[in-house]
Amino acid sequence: MDQTIYMTVQAAVSAVCWLIVAGGAGLAVVAKSIHDTTMERLGLSAVSLAATGAAFRIVADGWTSDGSAALALAMAGYVIAVAYKHVRSVQ
Repeated sequence: MDQTIYMTVQAAVSAVCWLIVAGGAGLAVVAKSIHDTTMERLGLSAVSLAATGAAFRIVADGWTSDGSAALALAMAGYVIAVAYKHVRSVQ
């Protein structure tokens, strides 16, 4: 029972983290204040699509591996740190 709860919480946190990554990458693609090249915007679009797919795969499967959960958490932390940096520099 405890293992099932742990796997469900881990899957939920991973899915939310991947959606944060997808949202951050998507916002970076359309942001006018970020002066990226076309290749960088294409890369960010691919990251956004891949992260959205990962989140939906986790929801469909109902579980995720420890490595995937750690990667999702690390990527979401990076996106939050970059977003915070950009918001702070605008003010």
